[in-house]
Amino acid sequence: MSFLVTEIDDLQNIGLKAREEIAGKVGRILAKNADTSDRASALELAKILVEDVAVSVRQALSKELRACNFLPKALIKTVAIDIEQISVPFLVASEAVDDAFLEELIRSSDTNTQEAVATRKGLSEAVSFAISDVGSQTAVQNLVNNDTADMRKRSFDRVLDRFPEERSLMEKLCQRADLPAEIVERLIFKVSRQFSEYMMAKYELSNDYSSYLISLANRQVFSRTLEMAPLSEVENYFQQLKSTDGLHSDLLLHYLQNGNVRLFTVSIAVLLGKPYEAVEEKINTGNKAVLTRLLEAAGFAKPVIGVLLIAYERLLRG
Repeated sequence: MSFLVTEIDDLQNIGLKAREEIAGKVGRILAKNADTSDRASALELAKILVEDVAVSVRQALSKELRACNFLPKALIKTVAIDIEQISVPFLVASEAVDDAFLEELIRSSDTNTQEAVATRKGLSEAVSFAISDVGSQTAVQNLVNNDTADMRKRSFDRVLDRFPEERSLMEKLCQRADLPAEIVERLIFKVSRQFSEYMMAKYELSNDYSSYLISLANRQVFSRTLEMAPLSEVENYFQQLKSTDGLHSDLLLHYLQNGNVRLFTVSIAVLLGKPYEAVEEKINTGNKAVLTRLLEAAGFAKPVIGVLLIAYERLLRG
C-alpha cells in the first residue's frame, strides 16, 4: 500500500485529485482477491475516504466498491445513506449488500432508496415482499417491472391490497410470468377488458370470456372477494360482464342467496346505467314494488322477477 500513501494521516494533506485517484485504487484493491495485508490496509483507507468531504472522492470509491463481494456492514451503511448520486448506483449494483440489509433498508429509508433497490437484479422473495409491503407506489412499479425479482403470492396479495384501484399497476402485474392462479382471479375484475382477455389467453383459463367470468362469479370465495373490492372495481367488472351478455338472472339470484346485497345492487345499477347510490337508496327501502320496477326496467321477465323477489324476501327475513 505504500504506493497509495505512506501514512493514513497523510490523507488530510493530499489534494483533491490525488485523493480521487487513491479512492479509486483502494476500491479496486478491495474488489480483487488481494492478499490479507493489502486488503486490511485498503479497508482502513476506505473507512476514511468514504467520509471524505469531497463528493468526487466518495463517488470514486463507491463506484469501485460495487464490484466487491464482501464489505464490512458499517462501510456499506455509510455508502447507502450518502447522497443520492453516490448511494443509488451502489445500492442497485453492489454485490456485497445482503438480503437482511436490503430488507431493513427498505423498511426504514426514503422513497428514492426504495425505488433504487426495487430495480436490483435477482431480488430475493423477502426483499420483494418488503417493497410490496411498505414501498412507495413507484418502488412497487419498479418491482413489478423487474422480471428478475422473486415475487410470490404474499407479495402479489400485498400489492393488490395496497393499490387496488391503480389500473396501470394491475395491468403491469398481468404481464408477469410468475402469477399464481389465485392472483389471476383477483386481477380479472381490476383491469380493462383488453387485459382481462389477455390473461384468459395467457393462462388458458377459458375460450369463452363471458363463461369464465360467470363461473368465477358463481364461486362463493370470489364473490366474497368482489364484495370487499372498491366500488369502481366492482362496476368495472360488471361492465365487462354486461358487454358480453354475462349479467344474467342466475348471477343476481346467486348474489341474493349468498347475502351479497352490494353485488346485487351494483348489477342492477350497471344494467340500468344508473349511479350505484341511486339504486341502493331504492333497494334499501325494502319495498317489493320498487324492486319489481327496477327489475322490469332492467329487462327481466315476470317469472324471473318472481324468483328474485322470493330470494330477496328470504334475505330480508334473515
